[in-house]
Amino acid sequence: MDRTTARWSPARRLGFLFLAFYLLFNIVPHALGSVPAIGELFLDVWLALWGALMPVLGNAALGIEGPIEVIQTGSGDMTWNYVQQFWFVVVAAAVAGAWTAIDRGRRDHATFYAWLRIAVRYSLALAMFSYGLAKWSGNQFQPPDALRLGETFGDASPMGLAWTFMGFSPAYCWFTGLAEVLAGALLVWRRTATLGGLLAGAVMANVVMINFCFDVPVKLYSSLLLLMAVVVVAHDAPRLLAVLVRNTPAPPADLSAPVLGPKLRAARVVAKALFLLLVPVSFVMQRAAVAEMMAMASYGPLYGLWEVESFSRDGAVRPADPNDGLRWRQLFVGEFPYALVRPMTGEREFFGFATDPAAGTITLSEHGEPPVEHVLQFAQPAPDVLELTGKFGEAAIAARVRKVDLDHTELMTRGFRWVSERPHNR
Repeated sequence: MDRTTARWSPARRLGFLFLAFYLLFNIVPHALGSVPAIGELFLDVWLALWGALMPVLGNAALGIEGPIEVIQTGSGDMTWNYVQQFWFVVVAAAVAGAWTAIDRGRRDHATFYAWLRIAVRYSLALAMFSYGLAKWSGNQFQPPDALRLGETFGDASPMGLAWTFMGFSPAYCWFTGLAEVLAGALLVWRRTATLGGLLAGAVMANVVMINFCFDVPVKLYSSLLLLMAVVVVAHDAPRLLAVLVRNTPAPPADLSAPVLGPKLRAARVVAKALFLLLVPVSFVMQRAAVAEMMAMASYGPLYGLWEVESFSRDGAVRPADPNDGLRWRQLFVGEFPYALVRPMTGEREFFGFATDPAAGTITLSEHGEPPVEHVLQFAQPAPDVLELTGKFGEAAIAARVRKVDLDHTELMTRGFRWVSERPHNR
């Protein structure tokens, strides 16, 4: 889709318009949702709109049974996301077909394409900056905590495995974040946009494969970003093929911008400056958010993973039967006010957590309205031993738990070595 003086064929105009509108349907909401002050309000309205449309566009039109939730859960691959993308494709095809049929005499869409490429470049750059800075700030991946270190390898989900791999090495997170930030910076300037697209494409191809191979629910969005990188690079595809494949000279790229008046040129400079200003501001805000979160962390004497040595319920001792869903296997107390109880059957039961050392009690709060609280008395006869008694639901329980020493695990103590006489692959 390079800008030339040749007349575009109807098929080329149709294909371009379809791609353009599909991309814009995705780009514009993401861009508006990223604007400070109004972004959160826009997202609330956007989600409410799609929530109202789901009974028609999802249930009635596509035959999807049951309610379709339109909420933010951290997943970008919810049912409503697929319904949304389906209708983006349908509407983009309809608009492209109608425009091409009505405007048959048009020579090309070169000006529209020039503006679309700018929109794609900046939208992709925004995403690259966002993901890169999240890695630099520690907001995306964290080192494995006591819960992760204490569970068996097979208990991890594929996504959990990928997240632990990334979070284990802050240096690798910085490296991958650098690639994303560098790609974003290169995309902002016309002279380096193609190089930025190539780097972003390489980064996003890896991200897409991780998302598909490790079942990370950002498959749709990461695939969209990869498509955007391809669109940026496609502008110079003939020149790249000439130099890299055919070994022939390539003409210089056309770096001219769309023609603008003096006021619009000044506005463009201001807009680019504000966009670039968002990068350090966003990084500072993310670092502040992480610092605020870490300030709330409490690594008290109860923090860590506790293995249940003995457990009784209503006075009856319950042996460690792997099929017993009422007997506890592990208790995890997090650095934030939450706890996790894992029964013998392996499920995870999360609770809010509070402790009152003076009264010698811990409180496990079930999430819900109103929250159900379980207050247990605790004694600590040794630093690594807890004895818990009290009512848990309708039953009286008594448990003796021992703290698991995770400070000396192989993963956290092996470290880096220049010289290894044998592979240490455990």
